[in-house]
Amino acid sequence: MLKKVAIVGRPNAGKSTLFNRFIGRKKAIIHATPGTTRDRNDYEVNWKDKRFIVTDTAGWSGDESVFSKEMAKQLDAAVRQADVVLFVVDGKTGMHPMDKQIAQQIRLSRKKAILVVNKIDTHAEESKAYEFYELGFDDLVMISANHGRNINELLDLVWDNIKYDRRTKKEDETLKIILVGKPNVGKSSFVNAAAKEERSIVHDVPGTTRDSLTVRVTVNDKDYILIDTAGLHRGSKMKDDMDYLSTLSTDYAIEDSDVAVLVADASQGIGETEVKIARLLIEKRKPVIVAVNKWDLIEEREEAAKFFVEELKQRMKFMDWADVLFISAKTGQRLEKIFSEAELVFKQHSKQLMQEELNEVVREAVARKPYTSKGKTLKLKEYAQVATRPPVFIFSVNDMELVHFSYERFLENCLRQRFGFYGTPIVLKFRPYYTGRRKK
Repeated sequence: MLKKVAIVGRPNAGKSTLFNRFIGRKKAIIHATPGTTRDRNDYEVNWKDKRFIVTDTAGWSGDESVFSKEMAKQLDAAVRQADVVLFVVDGKTGMHPMDKQIAQQIRLSRKKAILVVNKIDTHAEESKAYEFYELGFDDLVMISANHGRNINELLDLVWDNIKYDRRTKKEDETLKIILVGKPNVGKSSFVNAAAKEERSIVHDVPGTTRDSLTVRVTVNDKDYILIDTAGLHRGSKMKDDMDYLSTLSTDYAIEDSDVAVLVADASQGIGETEVKIARLLIEKRKPVIVAVNKWDLIEEREEAAKFFVEELKQRMKFMDWADVLFISAKTGQRLEKIFSEAELVFKQHSKQLMQEELNEVVREAVARKPYTSKGKTLKLKEYAQVATRPPVFIFSVNDMELVHFSYERFLENCLRQRFGFYGTPIVLKFRPYYTGRRKK
């Protein structure tokens, strides 16, 4: 297995900024509000052709609220599972009493730790870091996560303290499944049930998950990367900039995923928010599974299932190729089915047709239903599949004005009836046919 490196420290010391710097992108939400990061967040780092997992954690806080206790549990678990701990302190504000408490907790864990003094932006500010030597750590690195100062030196030191396992499977061979949906539909409960531990904080207050959370899980002896996300709100309901940042984090996570699971609440049906999220997934051209959660609370299940499928067809005609699974994150009902279904739809998403296969189905389609308008007939001169993930087809036609959306849908349906393309969008593009002859 890949070695794990946990980033810990009190709130607002710059842990998420360092995490983003390590992975080379803005994945974790960064905000001036202490406690923005609430869950453990795993991501794979590739440094000089060597790989390890870096874990961002919630800030260690002395607050006695429910959330702070949950954050502390997440942090303790991250330290226990880590091979190296990066203890981040704030070089701008100086030593804080909480820093000494955290240092003591890390020492009790007996894990290899590196003290990272953050926000040391220039050489002249390095004197501010000297007071942190009294915390008693052998390795101390002065950095600026925001400006990238001494990050390479820190990565080298991290690597010196862990061993590389060449047998570990590459991340891009592991299917990345993202859970999307409005707040409080059970996405975090799904993650915890699949991981068989509390990786995501579950609370009945909508918006508990603010950042996208990446967790590695094993189902039926196969590894997956499961991405929990902040609940997506309708634009009119974005009350503050934290909602906006959460949505932005979700947007990044969707881009990075292989398969999307749109989670809906069985007691609420398919609403405006689900339709909006579905349209976003179509824009991102991701394969989709619709998971109706909290199915254990429904009594007349057969009738309710028919209602959901019909509602999906009515409200999401643009995504009628997506399958609907009825699950319960609480009881574990059909959770494993989500993963096997994800494997199937990703294969469809990656499908490449032979030219002969495409020729046959297009010729049959045109012969069965030619398209004519104003005395002109649409002719498909050339056609080919030019991409996968998603499958993309280009058709060269005699007259672009004859290309009607209804005929595009007809061709798409013909392709789906013959080749499946189960659970994935497919893209049809049209362009004018050129003979290559120039007009004199």
